[in-house]
Amino acid sequence: MKKDRVTIKDIAKALNVSVTTVSRALNGGERISESTRKKVEELAKKWKYRPNQLAKNLQQNSTKTVGVVIPEYNHNFFSMMLHGIEDRARELNYQLIIKSSGRSYEQEKENCFNLSDLKVDGLLIALSQDREDYSYLNDIYDEGIPIILLDRICEDIDTSVVITDDFDGAFKAVDYLIKNGHQHIVHLKGEEGISTTFNRYMGYVEALKDSQLPFHSDMVISTEVQNDWEKALRKMLNDEHRPTALFAVTDYIAFQAMEICKQEGLEIPKDISIIGYADEPVSIYTSPKLTTVKQPSYDMGKKAIEILFNTSDDLKSEHIVLETELMVRDSTATT
Repeated sequence: MKKDRVTIKDIAKALNVSVTTVSRALNGGERISESTRKKVEELAKKWKYRPNQLAKNLQQNSTKTVGVVIPEYNHNFFSMMLHGIEDRARELNYQLIIKSSGRSYEQEKENCFNLSDLKVDGLLIALSQDREDYSYLNDIYDEGIPIILLDRICEDIDTSVVITDDFDGAFKAVDYLIKNGHQHIVHLKGEEGISTTFNRYMGYVEALKDSQLPFHSDMVISTEVQNDWEKALRKMLNDEHRPTALFAVTDYIAFQAMEICKQEGLEIPKDISIIGYADEPVSIYTSPKLTTVKQPSYDMGKKAIEILFNTSDDLKSEHIVLETELMVRDSTATT
């Protein structure tokens, strides 16, 4: 049977004192004798009394909670981001309520409104994709709940953003391939409608332009439909003028591309070089180990919490861009 939680009313009744007296005794208040304070503290300890933190926080117009919405849990990038958020939130004595949108706009919207109804002190959101209507974020923001966007940008709301430099990360990856003699480089492009997809694509384009190499749209393969992009890549790998390198929008796409290359009889990196993006932990266990772009996801989460509680009405929105790092491993070689 469920036991009722001990309250200050129970302690007050047992000691025949007022609720106010018990509250003062437990919270270090004045105008109370030491003997009474000692009796209250001893009984509270004996009965394993714990204060109702929610009620206490609400009295201070704060729930001491932060809502976090991410697209999914099963990517190391988001797991590390949550780790950074949690570590810093703990230091600041805040609790987290975490929800996943499952990459669904409607679920994302519902999650945000649910967290708003719970009166969280702030919202950290990694949007699943870009949509035409994000007015609901402005509705929540207008309620007085600060919002920080993570990883992806939304132009519809004037709020702080913490992202990594996806353009520069992609540029560094492709530029590295070019400097190692590769001129026929395929880009395995991500899902449309996501700012990270666009920025990595533009980094690819700009790296070619910077080295005065021609851009060919047929060297860009969209990976939105699994069977379609695999078929397109296989066809390209068997072409007379096949590419010598691949730059994938994520490590997971790079992993799949590595298997396809092997199935088509190509040796990595002897016949073709491959670079991924994100530096997933499994990157060092692939054969060969994957060259990839490392994102500071832990630092991103930590920074988001910090600027969330540095935000006030008289401060402008912050746009924080964290640097990436190219992790050179065994899946790339000089032509």
